[in-house]
Amino acid sequence: EKMFLPFTQHGTDRSGLGLGLSICRRSVEANKGTLTVRDVPGSGCVFTVDLPQHLPI
Repeated sequence: EKMFLPFTQHGTDRSGLGLGLSICRRSVEANKGTLTVRDVPGSGCVFTVDLPQHLPI
């Protein structure tokens, strides 16, 4: 969960501001969705975005 906090950076590359995941999560949640992360040992992480389906009226 810490990785979704604003201004949080991981790894050695410090070229960004650490806002990307925070902005993504807030945007997804504003649209009634979820953003989750799963660790894949030896490979990294898998991020999943789930958004509700909106049917035309």
